[in-house]
Amino acid sequence: MSLLIPQPARLLHNVRDIRALGADGPSRLRLAGNMFQANLKRTHHGWSSLANRFLGTAPVKVQLHVASDMPFCYRPGTTDLLVLEQVFVDGEYHVEPIDPESIEFIVDLGSNIGVTAMFWAQRYPHARMVLVEPDPDNFELLQRNTAAFQDRCVLLNVAVSDQRGETSFFRSDREYGHSILKMDDSVSEIKVKTLPVSDILSEAGFPRMDLLKMDIEGGEQIVMPTIGMWAQAPRYLIAELHPPYDFAAFTKHCRSAGLRATQPPSEAFRCNLPFAARAPITT
Repeated sequence: MSLLIPQPARLLHNVRDIRALGADGPSRLRLAGNMFQANLKRTHHGWSSLANRFLGTAPVKVQLHVASDMPFCYRPGTTDLLVLEQVFVDGEYHVEPIDPESIEFIVDLGSNIGVTAMFWAQRYPHARMVLVEPDPDNFELLQRNTAAFQDRCVLLNVAVSDQRGETSFFRSDREYGHSILKMDDSVSEIKVKTLPVSDILSEAGFPRMDLLKMDIEGGEQIVMPTIGMWAQAPRYLIAELHPPYDFAAFTKHCRSAGLRATQPPSEAFRCNLPFAARAPITT
């Protein structure tokens, strides 16, 4: 095992960024220590197990200051804080120039522990959201992290797929990497219920999808070909793509539903992920 921690300057920068999200001194201290653990897990460093034994892995609760103060529960020593970094530091789902007032119905496929839901709640103040997360451990934290705005949420402990039923669900050693597809880093298998997109919309009682977010760890290769069978296409679609499903396939499926796909960087909007829109976006 190497005793050297790779890119220590970058690690410290990441720790400072996450620490700054804390709303008070104890929260900032806790976030800094746990982001150090998360960075070790990110790099698969041998010190990770030792850091977890020293700093602990039991779920904790801190106060975040992201536009306003908000409680946040997470698991130290996991990838939970890496998701927080992606959403609130890197701005992965911050799309300009979508008018926040125009978004009323959000479908979030792959909600994990609720970090994107917290972002939607802040960014789109009038939006209701349906949050879909099949993993039972992630779902428990999703419930806790959306409690402050639960009147705006419908939570579904299912996986999105191409049909209603049940399927194998493969859990990864990266807590954001669980999938209905078996991956190289899969460590266990459970059974979960599945729903297609149209049924998710029906369960939520939403008349339309203003914004659809999809981060389902490869499951998009099963779900996106069904876009023509959805009750309706979303106005906006943000998707994280995983090989072998690529941007060309994403573009083809979006086009079949009347959506125009663009890949960052784009002159029309600012977003870090592949994006599609039903109506032209103007600056």
